[in-house]
Amino acid sequence: MRDPYLFDDIDVLKNRANIRDNALLHTAEADITNLAMTAIYERKYDKFNVETIIDIHRTIFGQIYEWAGEYRTIMMTKPEDVLGGDTVRYAYPKEIKKQLTEAMKEVGKLKRDGNNDRDIVFRLTRIISAIWQTHPFREGNTRTVIVFAVLLAKHLGFEVNHELFKVHSSYVRNALVWGCQGIYSEYKYIEQIFFDAILGDDSDDENVVSGNSKFKYEKIGDYKVKDYVERPHEYKK
Repeated sequence: MRDPYLFDDIDVLKNRANIRDNALLHTAEADITNLAMTAIYERKYDKFNVETIIDIHRTIFGQIYEWAGEYRTIMMTKPEDVLGGDTVRYAYPKEIKKQLTEAMKEVGKLKRDGNNDRDIVFRLTRIISAIWQTHPFREGNTRTVIVFAVLLAKHLGFEVNHELFKVHSSYVRNALVWGCQGIYSEYKYIEQIFFDAILGDDSDDENVVSGNSKFKYEKIGDYKVKDYVERPHEYKK
């Protein structure tokens, strides 16, 4: 069985513009989603639940993909260079809604009391990593979960430097990969950029240096982020 999200005769995602070249589609998607994300960061949600993350994905990708805002219906894999070619184990399609619902229960527990900002961000990185590992959508999961995290942090009263996530998007994605390795997960990489973006100079962790360091987001372990090459998800029967 062929991946139903692809054109029948070419390995390109079906799209509203009928673009049949991956490089052109990548450029068009980037242009469209960048505009959508610029606008959505000004949006305010009263609730942060499953419907919210669906709406975020639909808003960002709805102009390019008909299936925006719909759960993926297939299993996928993607070899990760940061893992030496291994892949993250995404949720089975039938488990997506259940896993998102569990993650949103943790979202509902995030309450600021004036003294727990670091704990809030610490817990947020775990929640976002869990949502990302679920990988609810066929494409666009990283951008969707980051927007969700930024808007949630703003809803909780934080000032968020969301540009940090955009400028260092390759670092963010590879950091999320390492946050999805079960008992072997390393959260320190995703923590670093979340603490910087949300707490800024208020961070007092000696392992988290605030500010704009030229070299700060260059490596994840021994892996150099500049070597990251985006690969398509692979359909798994």
